[in-house]
Amino acid sequence: MTGILTITINPAIDVNTTVDNVDVERKLRCSTQTHEPGGGGLNVSRAIHKLGGDSTAFYTSGGVTGNMLQNLLDQEGINHRPIPIRGLTRENIIINEKSTNHQYRFI
Repeated sequence: MTGILTITINPAIDVNTTVDNVDVERKLRCSTQTHEPGGGGLNVSRAIHKLGGDSTAFYTSGGVTGNMLQNLLDQEGINHRPIPIRGLTRENIIINEKSTNHQYRFI
């Protein structure tokens, strides 16, 4: 199989957690967080890898969060090539509400 190249201009680290209920103006106690690489091209490369294919992900990466993203991709065994930027790689926060099974995404 010929290798596939993916490009992600605006990648992210997806931070996932859960709460019992989302309540207005109250402190919400979250479960332990998990972190995953995110962004269209990275998700495609991750899927290709899981299916046994060969791809290389090119993506922008900056700051501490960029380093974290690179480490997450290394842990998954994804071939990747970061393109350095001055800013920070973004983070998305995804909260699943247990009582309703609703998902809230803060991008």
